Amino acid sequence: MVENKSADDDLYYLQVKGFSGNSLLWWRQGRHGYTADIRQAHVFTKAEAFGQATVRPTEDFPWKKSYIDTHLQHHVHVDTVQRSDKGAT
Repeated sequence: MVENKSADDDLYYLQVKGFSGNSLLWWRQGRHGYTADIRQAHVFTKAEAFGQATVRPTEDFPWKKSYIDTHLQHHVHVDTVQRSDKGAT
């Protein structure tokens, strides 16, 4: 049996141990720090993600990009809005 495998099956995000509020933390694009915004997360190949996780097995956790992308939630952060702003109400 031939498995239908898309190129996305080999793409991963790399979660970093810890949270920001109730959001997971991810390696940032270019591997420059961390972010809670998945849109700014670095996309790894499977080999890169699991290679990094081998170096830091208690700190870095690979997740399939296709899986995480199905669990995205958009929200408005409380610190970005004010009822007193013009046009808010």
